[in-house]
Amino acid sequence: MILTNDKFQPRRTGSWIYNPATGERLAEILEHDPETVPLMVQQARKAQTEWETVPYRIKRRFAYEASRWIHQHADTLALAIAQCTGKTRTEALATEVLPAAIAFRYYSQRIPHIVHPKRLPSSSFLFLNKKSIQYRVPYGVIGIITPWNYPFGIPVHEVAASLLAGNGVLLKVATQCQPVGELIQRMILEAGFPSELFHVVYLSGSKVGAAFLDGGIDKLFFTGSTETGRILMEEAGKRLIPVSLELGGNDAMIVLSDAPLERAAAGAVWAGVSNCGQSCGGVERIYVERPVYKDFLALLRQEVRQIRQGPDGFDVDIGSLTTEEQRKKVIAQVQDALSKGARILETSPSPLKPSIERSVGTGITLEPASTESAYPEPLFYPVQIIEVDNDTGPLMQEETFGPILAVSVVDTEEEAIRRANATSYGLTASIWSLSKERVARVASRLQAGVITVNDHLMSHGMPETPWGGFKQSGIGRTHGDPLIEEVTQVKVVVWERLPRMKRNIFWQPIDSTVYDGLKGALALAVGKGISKRLQGFGNLLHLLVKRIRFF
Repeated sequence: MILTNDKFQPRRTGSWIYNPATGERLAEILEHDPETVPLMVQQARKAQTEWETVPYRIKRRFAYEASRWIHQHADTLALAIAQCTGKTRTEALATEVLPAAIAFRYYSQRIPHIVHPKRLPSSSFLFLNKKSIQYRVPYGVIGIITPWNYPFGIPVHEVAASLLAGNGVLLKVATQCQPVGELIQRMILEAGFPSELFHVVYLSGSKVGAAFLDGGIDKLFFTGSTETGRILMEEAGKRLIPVSLELGGNDAMIVLSDAPLERAAAGAVWAGVSNCGQSCGGVERIYVERPVYKDFLALLRQEVRQIRQGPDGFDVDIGSLTTEEQRKKVIAQVQDALSKGARILETSPSPLKPSIERSVGTGITLEPASTESAYPEPLFYPVQIIEVDNDTGPLMQEETFGPILAVSVVDTEEEAIRRANATSYGLTASIWSLSKERVARVASRLQAGVITVNDHLMSHGMPETPWGGFKQSGIGRTHGDPLIEEVTQVKVVVWERLPRMKRNIFWQPIDSTVYDGLKGALALAVGKGISKRLQGFGNLLHLLVKRIRFF
């Protein structure tokens, strides 16, 4: 079924979406004509002008309905996410469905505090006759391009904040996850949001950027690769359209000598291989101080040996990679590292075979099973611990996006900081230690937008914590108050307290009294020494007496 809220029907392409963990055919790929995007923008803009005036209590009611909808359809959502991405239902529920429901409630409660008119303090006695009020107002229509790795959890934050702040939204979902996009649209419509305010766009990644930017959106949110983000930013810059970019990561985990080692080993596996390692904020590089290196490795190897990988099921810990392109990238990075002296220390057991139970009760309608498979085999890649002696090569310098834990020993805290920062990325990092002093010292020097202590990755599920990175990991922030600021723009209104005053003191006609009086104001405001400031006050007072007239 094609879910649509208006006349913009996508066409069926004859190509198919397949479950990357099983090869099952899920749904036919849909595609819009790029020429319909400007019409969608126009429709959303018209609806937005009315939506902006809707009382906030009504907007909040819709947000509450959306969170309830997520609760009521949690099983359907988890299954759709799992089938499109290859992850497990439990992962989908924990990292996408539950955080999304919380997000709608959080933003509905927080937005009034951020957009509420704010009276600005005066900067100088010279402006005591002015009163300045700052407002935050919606942009208009926001375009959101979202990736395949978290097709529900990532866009819901931006969609919720954008709509509640008074914007219209065009959402482009990844082609591999179009069934999830249909559920997002259904959620928005059934929660009560105006049908013409929100559109899901089905276009390939190569077409959607230009379609959005030329279509007339007022701001663009993009989550994806650094390479694509750079291209979109360049194109948006030509049109002076603001962008918010959440890009790649190559995140470091620092295990200090006083770390809780069992928790650190379990946390490394959780944050490193959840979603089969396809998390931009997941653990990729682990730096361990030498005194605990062997003990940590032993615990880490034990954790990896216990990993159960396979098609979705409740006896499975992780699923598959999502695309063949991604699997090839992981293989290439590992082979490059091994050719340069890296060593595989542990590999997880072979994937479990699918069972009948896993194919029953999916919650969404599958197309009839196909005799053809999108892939020669399901896209599994095992969890691997790879010991690396240096930070050269793609495995340590680029985003891997796979279930690889690259481990290195360090001799000092200083070395751990230096190597953690030696990358072009700066999305997240984690510090594992029981010493608050050491954690504070290391955290102050790490170049990352999000730093967690004795945990990793989970802050993406906390809507109150800003999400974004340093360097090539992006521009702007999503989540928290900064996201609300990203989906609104500042407007300030400056009031004249003395509107009956005929003219300001520095308006025409100009003579030497104006110049001397303004210099007097400068001396009074910032001059050094009482005599100079008193002299300045005299000149300013002379100007005020001469120029101020009310009648």
